[in-house]
This record gives sequence, structure tokens and C-alpha cells, in this order.
Amino acid sequence: MELASVRAVVTGGASGLGRATAARLAGARARVAILDRPASPGADVAKSLGEGAVFTPADSSTVQASAPP
Repeated sequence: MELASVRAVVTGGASGLGRATAARLAGARARVAILDRPASPGADVAKSLGEGAVFTPADSSTVQASAPP
């Protein structure tokens, strides 16, 4: 399946099911934004998926962590 026109945001994309989802989407040529905690390996995962993937550090574990500065 070709997903070149698809843009996806994958929360928890640095590991587990999120990583597998991001990899599957990127493999089908979708553009993928990986959201995960700042200390996660998200940047390395995005790099391994190619130029169609980016890492955006985010922590949605609490309301305070999700609030704008």
C-alpha cells in the first residue's frame, strides 16, 4: 500500500507498538511525526526511518507536562 499523501502523528513512537506503527507508515512512504518523551530514543528512531520521519519531544503523562510554557 502506498501512503505518500498521508501525514501521521504517532504518540509513543520511540518504542513498542508506536515504533512498529511509525516504521510501517514510513515504509509505505507516509510522512511520520514521532512524539515521545524527551529522553526517549525518538530522534534515533526517526533518523533510522529516513527523511520522511521527524521526532518531536513531548510528555503527555500529566496535565502539567502538557501545558504550554
